[in-house]
Amino acid sequence: MDNLAHTLIGVGVARAGLSKRFGPGTTLTLAIASNLPDVDVLWAIWDPMDRFLLRRTHTHALVALPVLAAVLASALRWRRPDRSWRVLFGLSALGIALHLLFDLVNSFGVVLLWPFAPTRFELASVFIIDPFIWGVMVAPMVASRFLKTEGAKTRGYQVAVALLGVYLALCLGAHARALAMAREDLAKRGLHAAALEVFPEPLGPHRSRSVARIGDTWHVAICHVLTGKVEPRGEVHTDGAAPRVAELRATPMGRRLDRFMAAPVWTVHPDGRVEVTDLRFSSLIVPRKATFVVTFPPGSSEPAR
Repeated sequence: MDNLAHTLIGVGVARAGLSKRFGPGTTLTLAIASNLPDVDVLWAIWDPMDRFLLRRTHTHALVALPVLAAVLASALRWRRPDRSWRVLFGLSALGIALHLLFDLVNSFGVVLLWPFAPTRFELASVFIIDPFIWGVMVAPMVASRFLKTEGAKTRGYQVAVALLGVYLALCLGAHARALAMAREDLAKRGLHAAALEVFPEPLGPHRSRSVARIGDTWHVAICHVLTGKVEPRGEVHTDGAAPRVAELRATPMGRRLDRFMAAPVWTVHPDGRVEVTDLRFSSLIVPRKATFVVTFPPGSSEPAR
């Protein structure tokens, strides 16, 4: 999830009643904590490749939650010695947990069990930038300018948080529906996919993008959840079985890429270059250039930096 959404969610949850209960500083604490796990963007300073491969790993793991919460609580209490460390720790832990939840529902995933397991969990139900989330969490901020009592303002934020929960449930249900639709469509056509993934598209959960690998081809389609229609949108060839690709996938970097990528597309160029990208990061609704492309120079087992 983008950092604007993380911040708005943290502020909204704070103002839905926690600020009244725990006093000044509650909103600030939750706003900071709701963004804190994203300090892992600093990995890109040392190695741009790790901007993707290590994103949502170390600081997004469950074991990191109490550590980050303790660090933030200590820093805030140093600034405000009158505040309870236990309260600050609890609020910080809540904000971090909200961050992990809303990253988990994107199609990027979170390595929750790091360092014990490299599995990248993802529910792939909400596009990484969702205007509805912005709108529903900004609405009580605007409404509060016209509401006269603190109770009414608090209820406005409570309604927003409740709507956010309903929306999240709808997105999860839509993802499950789209996956079932894609499987049913393949079965009707007598096709067996070696891999099938469903990713969210922007501007709402009413449509998702399915990618099914059959042989050396990814079949791409839009699943219209409300109508139950699966609309084919083309095919993408992958050289995943090519000897040069098999050689690269057997290297340490290749194994890291295999663990990371959900729908990899390998391309062997005539000049010997090998590129790999992930259909997870594409879109049929908002066309854009691939955001994660790894290139191996001719004869090299290490990607170009």
